[in-house]
Amino acid sequence: MSEERKNWFRNMATKEKVEYIWDYYKVHIITGILVIYLLGAFTSSVLNRKEYVLNIAFVGKYMDFDRLNEFSKEVTKELIGDPSGKKQASIDFYGLVKNPNGNFTLDPASTQKLMARMGAQDIDVIILDKNNFDILASQGAFLRLDEIKELNLSGLNVAKVEEPSNEVKPGAYGIYVRWNNKYLKNLGYDYNDKIVTIIANGQHKDLAIKFVKWLLNIK
Repeated sequence: MSEERKNWFRNMATKEKVEYIWDYYKVHIITGILVIYLLGAFTSSVLNRKEYVLNIAFVGKYMDFDRLNEFSKEVTKELIGDPSGKKQASIDFYGLVKNPNGNFTLDPASTQKLMARMGAQDIDVIILDKNNFDILASQGAFLRLDEIKELNLSGLNVAKVEEPSNEVKPGAYGIYVRWNNKYLKNLGYDYNDKIVTIIANGQHKDLAIKFVKWLLNIK
């Protein structure tokens, strides 16, 4: 009887062996496949994970997103220069829409996303219109640029906060982007009269300063 049991599986046809194994071990097989897949996916995500070490926000009426992607690669190459490609610049666009009064304002979804990212210290530099600059500057959202020794503001058109408040002292908090900026003019972006500034609670201030100097060609 023991000999019959020993030879029982061996004497089965290949198709019968496969069906037998599947019928009795399919739960184990499926579980094993899932474990291997999840381990592979986790390993891949770890190996290919990107670290965004400079987060830039553009606010405007329109943008060519294909060109914006190329601009992001250029910023990464020029300012970060990580050969591994794991450290990168992240650039997002937030659209202005015309309200019933005929003025351009951030749409509700963009406003919510922008505020959430700023609150999470997830934006380092922002380029925006004067109206939104004034609103955010009065709330202490920006770094005071005339106190940064690496930034030479002479000859630049700066955006100031004139009136003191509990949140902010008078000073220069932004810089107007000059017409015909060699980096922004090819983006399909309405950069005229926009202001570039650095977020006060951003986590990458050194790179943010480096970006502003590069963008505006500040020596």
